[in-house]
Amino acid sequence: MQLLDWLFRKSSDDARSKAKDRMKQMLIHDRLELPPDRLSSLEEELVAVVCRYFDIDRDTTRFDLQQYERKASLIANFPLVRSKT
Repeated sequence: MQLLDWLFRKSSDDARSKAKDRMKQMLIHDRLELPPDRLSSLEEELVAVVCRYFDIDRDTTRFDLQQYERKASLIANFPLVRSKT
């Protein structure tokens, strides 16, 4: 019985953390007054600039908006394959 409780609790905690992250993202977008299409455009432009200098793994490239106190940060993670020379 405890095993079943543990298994179900874990999935609900995971769903709860995902929902919390989605809510944070929505609040950040709202505070920045940033339309979703503008963020997508910014991400595409950043990838284009980085691709001028590096081969990157586009499948694992990730962008994340985070908020610290009243300031927002855009975190870009570009897995670099190799430098272009």
